[in-house]
Amino acid sequence: MNKHDLELENLEVESDILGIYLKKIWTAVHNPLLSQPNQHTKLDFLLEKAMFDLLGISQADAVKVLYESAHCYQTFLSRLAYYGNINELALARLCSYLKQEVQPDEVQQLNTQVKHMDNVLCEDDILHWQTHGFVVVKNAIDQAMCDNVIHAIGEYLQIDIADNRQWYSSEKRSGIMVELIQHEALNQVRRSRRVHKAFSQLWHTEDLIVSSDRCGFNPPQTTNYPFSGPDLHWDVNFAKPLTFGTQGIIYLTDTEQDQGALTLVPGFHKTLPHEVSKYQLQPEPATLHQLGSKPIAANAGDMIIWHHFLPHGSRANLTDKPRIVQYLNMYPFPSEHLECEQQATKREW
Repeated sequence: MNKHDLELENLEVESDILGIYLKKIWTAVHNPLLSQPNQHTKLDFLLEKAMFDLLGISQADAVKVLYESAHCYQTFLSRLAYYGNINELALARLCSYLKQEVQPDEVQQLNTQVKHMDNVLCEDDILHWQTHGFVVVKNAIDQAMCDNVIHAIGEYLQIDIADNRQWYSSEKRSGIMVELIQHEALNQVRRSRRVHKAFSQLWHTEDLIVSSDRCGFNPPQTTNYPFSGPDLHWDVNFAKPLTFGTQGIIYLTDTEQDQGALTLVPGFHKTLPHEVSKYQLQPEPATLHQLGSKPIAANAGDMIIWHHFLPHGSRANLTDKPRIVQYLNMYPFPSEHLECEQQATKREW
């Protein structure tokens, strides 16, 4: 039996709470597409995202899986197993969260170890976070880990990254985004204790899950290949109450300000809650730049974590080197959304 079959079997045997929630996610897409009445409320987005992250599935892949398999629930499970990184520990973690039970011993031991680590963020870092809404975590990962991810990105794009003649030839790059999600090199970064500790200092808990995010490859812009974005924007749902959240990016090479660096509007995390109605329609990037945007330079292995209230984006790469990154976030499982969902689920099923 191959890895895919084992992962699919793991999903199929979960006939209790996990199966109920997966079926609910699938039904929310299945019924409307087939013009059937949907008697079930759609799962809360944050809860759904956390479930997919624990199963190793990115947001883009989750959408792809749902719509490719809307006709058949069994196909949905099979596609989850194909795209994800489903293992016994991931399933145990997810089921424990959904049942509101303690996490498996292995996870508790890891969280205890992270709790007793020396702080990664010093007092000045915390003050910078509170004042500006972002922090640069120096040496979040080592050079070997950076090199491994860069190699994985090159393999995925089917190019030699050292050869600038190949930077624009890959058909697998979507703008500056690289939809590489599951690779051991990326998973090693996601398991970094130093990264975990930094996020735990901002969230004030070690009980965090890691996002299943993609990578980025932003080569120098040319006449034929101008910068395609994304420029300044938010990934915040303004239709719901604003709550604390983080986002993160790891530079895999030394990155200068004009090398397509991450660009933020420092300090805007203090402004947005008071002016949310003004920005609900997501103004043009030029308007957001006028708020005081700043490109953030950092070295290979450094991680930038920012408050998700900050407008953020990339920028045109005006150097002769590509910007290469891995996106990564950590956050607590959204248990506050679980009780209402469980009450609704009990009524519906």
